Amino acid sequence: MRREPRPLTVRQEAVLAVIRSSLAEHGHGPTVREIGARVGLSSTSSVAHQLGRLEARGLIVRTGRDWSTCVLVEEPPARRPGLRSRGPGGGVDGYGRRSAP
Repeated sequence: MRREPRPLTVRQEAVLAVIRSSLAEHGHGPTVREIGARVGLSSTSSVAHQLGRLEARGLIVRTGRDWSTCVLVEEPPARRPGLRSRGPGGGVDGYGRRSAP
């Protein structure tokens, strides 16, 4: 039996919104202290806990050691009925070129 994933908490949604806006405005993730200030958490440990939960759920990943290197994981687009998939990569090679039929 498969369990449905739990919905995000209000705090997790707020942390994701802060990360999303920082990436859009500055091109990089916010620091732990910046997240805490914008979400209303004074403890950096509690911010790190929220970030760890989001990372465990696969919603963010770190490209480096610090949390400020986190990026959002894009969810794959939902498949529309009636369309066939070209398999992994959608018929595109590593350079973005379509593969020959």
